[in-house]
Amino acid sequence: MVDHAKGYIPRDYEEVPEFSAYREFTGPRVPRSEWKERIEYLNEIKAQPVHWHKKDVEILNQKSWGYCWMYGTVACVANAYAHQGTGDPRFNAHAVAYRGKKGANRGGFGVEACRYIQDWGIPTKDTIPEYTKSTQWSEEASRDAAQHKLVDFEELGRDDFDGVVSALIGPDPCAVTLAFNWWGHLVAGVGVARKGNDYGLIIANSWGTNWSDGGESGGYGILWGRKAIPFESVAVRYVKAREEV
Repeated sequence: MVDHAKGYIPRDYEEVPEFSAYREFTGPRVPRSEWKERIEYLNEIKAQPVHWHKKDVEILNQKSWGYCWMYGTVACVANAYAHQGTGDPRFNAHAVAYRGKKGANRGGFGVEACRYIQDWGIPTKDTIPEYTKSTQWSEEASRDAAQHKLVDFEELGRDDFDGVVSALIGPDPCAVTLAFNWWGHLVAGVGVARKGNDYGLIIANSWGTNWSDGGESGGYGILWGRKAIPFESVAVRYVKAREEV
């Protein structure tokens, strides 16, 4: 078995309480009685986040770096771009995490990744090649990154499985960061699967396209039962690109 890097450090909710970093998710709660119908409808019109993720967003690979907390968050931002019809900018998640950790190969948590993104933005691989070991960004890379910092993050509560499902299959579906203490890992939540009366979360992982789980393939998997209940989660509602002058 391949020993993949992870890197999620459980968020300290005493130090960073719920909804203190970002506002609480503002989307409507979808009652469980409507989940089956919503999933069937969204699958029919191909409108779960997983549909545009598979169509337009690359599966990321953090390699040996403990930066899953950034890679999963950036994958959700890329998903929002795809949802808005602008395609995948080919973001460099490594560059943001490396700068945030001052070059250390160190773990982090979800709202920490969000903060770095809103502070600096996300450069593309065109201006900083992936895995570059530098905390100093060129003027070109900084301008590039600044165009990708206006992201609307909204928090879900701890262990809020129903809230995550509501974000993924609600009237305006969006990707959600999913952090799991049992796994020590953060991934992008991109959809909801159903198996009888059970519901699981479809994830896009940051371990490359050779990873798969739960009947998915190509970097995707499905988590079921208690393993699907995230400790920390953040919905990526929309992004707005800004042209620098």
